[in-house]
Amino acid sequence: MTLLQADLADMAAVDTFWEQAVAAAGGRVDVLVNNAGIMMQAGGIEEPTEAWDEAWTQTIAVNVQAPARLMRHAVRAWLEAGRGGAVIAIGSWVTTRGTSNPGAIAYAASKAAIAAATKTVARNYADRAILAYVIAPGVVRTQMSVESAAKTGGEKAVTATLPMGEWVPPSDIAEMAVFLAEGRARHLTGATIDLNGAAYIR
Repeated sequence: MTLLQADLADMAAVDTFWEQAVAAAGGRVDVLVNNAGIMMQAGGIEEPTEAWDEAWTQTIAVNVQAPARLMRHAVRAWLEAGRGGAVIAIGSWVTTRGTSNPGAIAYAASKAAIAAATKTVARNYADRAILAYVIAPGVVRTQMSVESAAKTGGEKAVTATLPMGEWVPPSDIAEMAVFLAEGRARHLTGATIDLNGAAYIR
Protein backbone atom coordinates (compact mmCIF):
# COMPACT_ATOMS: atom_id res chain seq x y z
CA MET A 1 0.00 0.00 0.00
CA THR A 2 1.22 3.48 -0.88
CA LEU A 3 -0.03 6.45 1.13
CA LEU A 4 0.07 9.87 -0.50
CA GLN A 5 -1.10 13.25 0.77
CA ALA A 6 -1.76 16.68 -0.65
CA ASP A 7 -3.21 20.04 0.30
CA LEU A 8 -6.42 19.98 -1.73
CA ALA A 9 -6.80 23.74 -1.41
CA ASP A 10 -3.71 24.05 -3.64
CA MET A 11 -4.42 23.04 -7.24
CA ALA A 12 -0.73 22.64 -8.05
CA ALA A 13 -0.51 20.16 -5.16
CA VAL A 14 -3.57 18.37 -6.55
CA ASP A 15 -1.84 17.98 -9.91
CA THR A 16 1.29 16.63 -8.24
CA PHE A 17 -0.83 14.25 -6.18
CA TRP A 18 -2.37 12.82 -9.35
CA GLU A 19 1.03 12.33 -10.94
CA GLN A 20 2.30 10.57 -7.81
CA ALA A 21 -0.77 8.33 -7.72
CA VAL A 22 -0.32 7.31 -11.35
CA ALA A 23 3.34 6.53 -10.73
CA ALA A 24 2.53 4.53 -7.60
CA ALA A 25 -0.09 2.55 -9.57
CA GLY A 26 2.40 1.60 -12.24
CA GLY A 27 1.16 4.15 -14.75
CA ARG A 28 -2.51 3.18 -14.67
CA VAL A 29 -5.31 4.33 -12.36
CA ASP A 30 -8.61 2.54 -13.00
CA VAL A 31 -10.84 4.02 -10.28
CA LEU A 32 -11.02 7.44 -8.67
CA VAL A 33 -12.88 7.73 -5.37
CA ASN A 34 -13.44 11.40 -4.57
CA ASN A 35 -13.87 11.21 -0.80
CA ALA A 36 -11.91 14.13 0.64
CA GLY A 37 -13.96 17.02 1.95
CA ILE A 38 -14.32 19.61 4.68
CA MET A 39 -17.38 20.86 6.54
CA MET A 40 -16.69 24.18 8.15
CA GLN A 41 -18.91 24.87 11.14
CA ALA A 42 -18.91 28.65 10.78
CA GLY A 43 -19.77 30.84 7.82
CA GLY A 44 -23.53 30.87 7.70
CA ILE A 45 -25.82 33.62 6.47
CA GLU A 46 -26.11 35.28 9.87
CA GLU A 47 -22.39 35.29 10.57
CA PRO A 48 -19.82 37.98 9.71
CA THR A 49 -18.89 38.45 6.06
CA GLU A 50 -15.31 37.44 6.84
CA ALA A 51 -16.44 34.04 8.12
CA TRP A 52 -18.79 33.62 5.15
CA ASP A 53 -16.05 34.40 2.64
CA GLU A 54 -13.56 32.07 4.32
CA ALA A 55 -16.04 29.20 4.43
CA TRP A 56 -16.98 29.50 0.77
CA THR A 57 -13.41 29.99 -0.48
CA GLN A 58 -11.98 27.01 1.38
CA THR A 59 -14.97 24.73 0.89
CA ILE A 60 -15.29 25.29 -2.85
CA ALA A 61 -11.55 24.74 -3.32
CA VAL A 62 -11.39 21.47 -1.37
CA ASN A 63 -14.84 20.03 -2.05
CA VAL A 64 -15.37 21.11 -5.66
CA GLN A 65 -12.28 22.33 -7.47
CA ALA A 66 -9.91 19.63 -6.20
CA PRO A 67 -12.15 16.60 -6.84
CA ALA A 68 -13.25 18.04 -10.19
CA ARG A 69 -9.61 18.50 -11.15
CA LEU A 70 -8.80 14.91 -10.18
CA MET A 71 -11.81 13.72 -12.15
CA ARG A 72 -10.59 15.69 -15.16
CA HIS A 73 -7.15 14.09 -14.88
CA ALA A 74 -8.69 10.62 -14.65
CA VAL A 75 -11.12 10.99 -17.54
CA ARG A 76 -8.50 12.54 -19.82
CA ALA A 77 -6.11 9.68 -19.02
CA TRP A 78 -8.77 7.07 -19.79
CA LEU A 79 -9.71 8.77 -23.05
CA GLU A 80 -6.09 9.00 -24.14
CA ALA A 81 -5.52 5.34 -23.32
CA GLY A 82 -8.73 4.31 -25.07
CA ARG A 83 -10.03 2.39 -22.08
CA GLY A 84 -12.65 2.85 -19.41
CA GLY A 85 -12.57 3.69 -15.75
CA ALA A 86 -14.82 4.68 -12.90
CA VAL A 87 -15.33 7.79 -10.80
CA ILE A 88 -17.05 7.37 -7.44
CA ALA A 89 -17.98 10.58 -5.67
CA ILE A 90 -18.77 10.46 -1.97
CA GLY A 91 -21.57 12.98 -1.74
CA SER A 92 -24.14 13.64 0.96
CA TRP A 93 -27.86 13.72 1.51
CA VAL A 94 -27.52 17.50 1.92
CA THR A 95 -27.20 17.64 -1.88
CA THR A 96 -30.96 17.24 -2.23
CA ARG A 97 -32.35 18.14 1.20
CA GLY A 98 -30.06 20.94 2.37
CA THR A 99 -28.41 20.93 5.77
CA SER A 100 -29.95 21.56 9.19
CA ASN A 101 -26.67 23.18 10.24
CA PRO A 102 -26.84 26.79 8.97
CA GLY A 103 -23.09 27.21 9.32
CA ALA A 104 -22.52 24.45 6.77
CA ILE A 105 -24.36 26.08 3.88
CA ALA A 106 -21.19 26.15 1.78
CA TYR A 107 -20.70 22.43 2.41
CA ALA A 108 -24.20 21.63 1.14
CA ALA A 109 -23.67 23.71 -1.99
CA SER A 110 -20.27 22.15 -2.64
CA LYS A 111 -21.64 18.60 -2.43
CA ALA A 112 -24.38 19.49 -4.91
CA ALA A 113 -21.78 20.96 -7.28
CA ILE A 114 -19.47 17.95 -7.37
CA ALA A 115 -22.45 15.59 -7.68
CA ALA A 116 -23.60 17.47 -10.77
CA ALA A 117 -20.09 17.39 -12.22
CA THR A 118 -19.88 13.64 -11.63
CA LYS A 119 -23.23 13.04 -13.32
CA THR A 120 -22.09 15.14 -16.26
CA VAL A 121 -19.17 12.76 -16.73
CA ALA A 122 -21.57 9.82 -16.55
CA ARG A 123 -23.83 11.25 -19.26
CA ASN A 124 -21.09 12.23 -21.67
CA TYR A 125 -18.60 9.36 -21.46
CA ALA A 126 -20.68 6.23 -20.89
CA ASP A 127 -20.21 5.22 -24.53
CA ARG A 128 -16.48 5.05 -23.86
CA ALA A 129 -16.84 2.81 -20.81
CA ILE A 130 -16.21 5.63 -18.36
CA LEU A 131 -18.64 5.24 -15.48
CA ALA A 132 -19.48 7.66 -12.69
CA TYR A 133 -21.50 7.27 -9.52
CA VAL A 134 -22.46 9.32 -6.48
CA ILE A 135 -22.79 7.72 -3.06
CA ALA A 136 -24.93 9.96 -0.85
CA PRO A 137 -24.66 9.03 2.84
CA GLY A 138 -26.75 10.39 5.68
CA VAL A 139 -25.19 10.99 9.10
CA VAL A 140 -21.88 9.11 9.06
CA ARG A 141 -19.93 8.16 12.16
CA THR A 142 -17.05 10.60 11.60
CA GLN A 143 -15.56 13.42 13.62
CA MET A 144 -16.89 15.87 11.06
CA SER A 145 -20.43 14.69 11.75
CA VAL A 146 -19.89 14.83 15.51
CA GLU A 147 -18.86 18.48 15.20
CA SER A 148 -21.86 19.24 12.99
CA ALA A 149 -24.24 17.51 15.42
CA ALA A 150 -22.97 19.76 18.19
CA LYS A 151 -24.39 22.68 16.21
CA THR A 152 -27.83 21.08 15.81
CA GLY A 153 -28.76 19.83 19.25
CA GLY A 154 -26.08 17.26 19.95
CA GLU A 155 -25.48 13.65 18.99
CA LYS A 156 -28.44 12.21 20.91
CA ALA A 157 -30.84 14.66 19.29
CA VAL A 158 -29.54 13.83 15.81
CA THR A 159 -29.68 10.09 16.48
CA ALA A 160 -33.29 10.38 17.65
CA THR A 161 -34.28 11.53 14.14
CA LEU A 162 -32.86 8.42 12.46
CA PRO A 163 -35.20 5.45 11.83
CA MET A 164 -32.44 2.91 12.53
CA GLY A 165 -31.36 4.79 15.63
CA GLU A 166 -27.75 4.80 14.55
CA TRP A 167 -25.31 6.68 12.35
CA VAL A 168 -24.05 5.18 9.11
CA PRO A 169 -20.79 3.30 9.73
CA PRO A 170 -17.99 4.37 7.36
CA SER A 171 -17.53 0.71 6.41
CA ASP A 172 -20.94 0.74 4.68
CA ILE A 173 -19.72 3.48 2.36
CA ALA A 174 -16.39 1.76 1.74
CA GLU A 175 -18.10 -1.51 0.85
CA MET A 176 -20.43 0.23 -1.61
CA ALA A 177 -17.47 2.00 -3.22
CA VAL A 178 -15.67 -1.33 -3.62
CA PHE A 179 -18.78 -2.90 -5.19
CA LEU A 180 -19.06 -0.08 -7.72
CA ALA A 181 -15.33 -0.15 -8.44
CA GLU A 182 -15.54 -3.83 -9.36
CA GLY A 183 -17.56 -2.89 -12.45
CA ARG A 184 -20.47 -5.23 -11.73
CA ALA A 185 -23.09 -2.46 -11.88
CA ARG A 186 -22.27 -0.71 -15.13
CA HIS A 187 -25.85 0.38 -15.77
CA LEU A 188 -25.95 2.21 -12.44
CA THR A 189 -23.68 4.81 -13.97
CA GLY A 190 -25.03 8.29 -13.30
CA ALA A 191 -26.97 7.10 -10.27
CA THR A 192 -27.00 8.48 -6.77
CA ILE A 193 -26.97 5.68 -4.21
CA ASP A 194 -28.55 6.75 -0.92
CA LEU A 195 -27.03 5.29 2.26
CA ASN A 196 -28.94 6.78 5.15
CA GLY A 197 -30.88 4.03 6.89
CA ALA A 198 -34.28 5.22 5.59
CA ALA A 199 -33.76 8.66 7.12
CA TYR A 200 -34.35 10.28 3.74
CA ILE A 201 -36.35 8.50 1.04
CA ARG A 202 -37.08 10.05 -2.36
